[in-house]
Amino acid sequence: HQNHTTAGEIGFRYVVDALMNNGRSDVLLDMLSRTDPPSYGNQLAIGATSLTETWDAEPTSSQDHLMLGDAEEWFYHGLGGINVDLARQDASRIVLSPAVLAPMRWVRTHYDSALGPIESDWECGPSHTVYNFMIPANAKATIKLKTADPHAVTVNGVELSNAAGVLSWEISEDAVVIVVSTGQYQIRTANPRQE
Repeated sequence: HQNHTTAGEIGFRYVVDALMNNGRSDVLLDMLSRTDPPSYGNQLAIGATSLTETWDAEPTSSQDHLMLGDAEEWFYHGLGGINVDLARQDASRIVLSPAVLAPMRWVRTHYDSALGPIESDWECGPSHTVYNFMIPANAKATIKLKTADPHAVTVNGVELSNAAGVLSWEISEDAVVIVVSTGQYQIRTANPRQE
C-alpha cells in the first residue's frame, strides 16, 4: 500500500511494534512522513493541529483525539532507542539502541523513567554519528550501536578500553554493544555502510 497504514486504532499499535522490533524503522519513517491520505502528514496538510479521530481528518469526527497516537512510542523506543524493562535486573533493565535513519540528521529524546531520567540523543554527520546518553543514578545500561568500524568507537573522546564508566563491551562485524554505569557518555561511531 505504498507504506500507507491500513490499520485502525486497535491494529496500528501492533504495526508500529512489529516494524520497530524487526528493524524496519525506515518503513515507519516513510509512513509517518507521507502527506497523501491516509497519513499523519495528510492530517497536518489539511490543517489539523492535534490528532484526529480518523486517518482522513474527516471534519465531522473529533479533531482532538488520542486515537492513532501510537507513533509517539516510535519516537522514544525507535528513534531514541530507549527501552526500559523493570522486571529485569542490572544492565538488561535499560537498553539503548537508537535507529539512525537518513535523511534525519539528529534526534533528542528524554524519558523520566521510574529509575530516573534517561537521555538518548544522536547527530549524524557525513562520516560519523555522535551519540549522547545519560544513565540515571544507581543504574547500568546496555548500549547497542551499528557502525562501519567497531574498532574505532570512542567514548568521551577515548578508546573503549580506557573509557571511564564502561563496564564491558562486545564487538561484531558491524556493531558494538557497550555496558555502562551511571553517567553521561558521548560515543562516536563511523556511520554504518548503506546498502
